[in-house]
Order: sequence, then structure tokens, then C-alpha cells
Amino acid sequence: MFPGAGYPRTGTYSLKNALQILGYKCYHFEDIFTTPGHAQIWCDYIENKVESGPPLSKLLAGYDAVVDFPNALYYSELRALCPDAAVLLTKRDPELWVKSMTHLLETGNTVRRYKWILKYFLTNQLGQYIVISDFIHKKAFGEMSRKDLVESYNSHNKLLESDPGVTVMDPKEGWQKLCAVLKVGIPDTPYPHLNSKAGLLKMHLMKNIIKCTFFWYILPLCGIILAFYK
Repeated sequence: MFPGAGYPRTGTYSLKNALQILGYKCYHFEDIFTTPGHAQIWCDYIENKVESGPPLSKLLAGYDAVVDFPNALYYSELRALCPDAAVLLTKRDPELWVKSMTHLLETGNTVRRYKWILKYFLTNQLGQYIVISDFIHKKAFGEMSRKDLVESYNSHNKLLESDPGVTVMDPKEGWQKLCAVLKVGIPDTPYPHLNSKAGLLKMHLMKNIIKCTFFWYILPLCGIILAFYK
């Protein structure tokens, strides 16, 4: 198992895709919702339906790499699963990270704000997504203020950097750093740089689409329905 211990918005999605190019099967936050049963396993753990910690060995069975939240929050447990593995900590400038992470959290807040209407258009996974993301973000960032984000990010990185088995990687270092850690050759294809500025724009658009849908379509429709039944 190859653990990536960096926080989200530090190139973890790019790292997942790079690992897949190298032949690894990598577990990322999105895999919770694309792997049958995994979202429910996390919800059961969060809602105290299981006695022990998150069953990482069960969740990660069949995978040989893991990145992103929520697993990065369980570094000690991951270390116990693979004590001899090289660990990669992805990092970026704290100010840029806070800006990017804030956009992500604001998009999640918009989904929560309108979840009562969105649930009629989406599957049960919306509810699971809210339960899991709320738990992750509160565990990592507390009240999710800017101060909480900075302190959590810096303390996490400082803790991991004190481990001699951890290698720090800036996403810009790409294949050279990753392949050196894994002791493999550099592939011919360019290192994937995904979910960066385009990702922020996508989150911003999603947030505004939800708001516009609510105010321009849902509210008028409710008004028409109420007027009809008067």
C-alpha cells in the first residue's frame, strides 16, 4: 500500500491519476461514492453504528494506493497497515491552499443549504455525501474558520514532516519526485495536473447554478402551485 497523506486541494486528484498511469489502483474521496457499499460503511462509522474505528483494511482491500480525505486524517492507522511503505505528503503554499479549500467548503455549504429541494432530483447519495463531508471537515477543521484551516493544515504537515519515512512533494515537481519515491521509471506521458483553476471555476459555477435554479425556477414554481390551490 502506498499512502498519500496530503490534504485535499494539494494535488491529490492529480496524484491519484498519476498513480493510475503507473499501474496503481488508488483510493480517493470520490471512490467512496463510486464503490458500492463504501458510503454506507463510512456513514455507519460516523453515526456510531460500529464500535471500532473506520475499517480501513476492509475499505482499502484491493487497492494499492490511497490519497486525499478522509484517509489522510487517519495517518496513524494507515501507518499501522503499511509500516514499511514510503509516504508522500503533497503540499502547496498555505495561502493558496486556504483560498482553494475555502472555495470547496463554500460549494459544500451551498449544497447543504438547498438539500431539502435537491434531494428530489438526486439519489440517496446526496444525504450520504453531506454526512461524510460534514464529519470530515469538522474533524479536520473544527468550526472551519480561516484560522482553523491554517492551523489544521500547518499542524498536519508539521507532524508528518517529522516522520523520516515521509517525502514532501509539491505538485509542480510531478513525475520526477513521485517516480523517485516509488523507484520506478518516468513515463512518457505528461504528469496530470487536474482539478486546479478549472476545478475552482467548476465549483464556483456549480454553486451559482444551484442558487439560480432555486431562485429562478423553484420559488416561482412553488408560488404557482400555492396560487393554484388557493
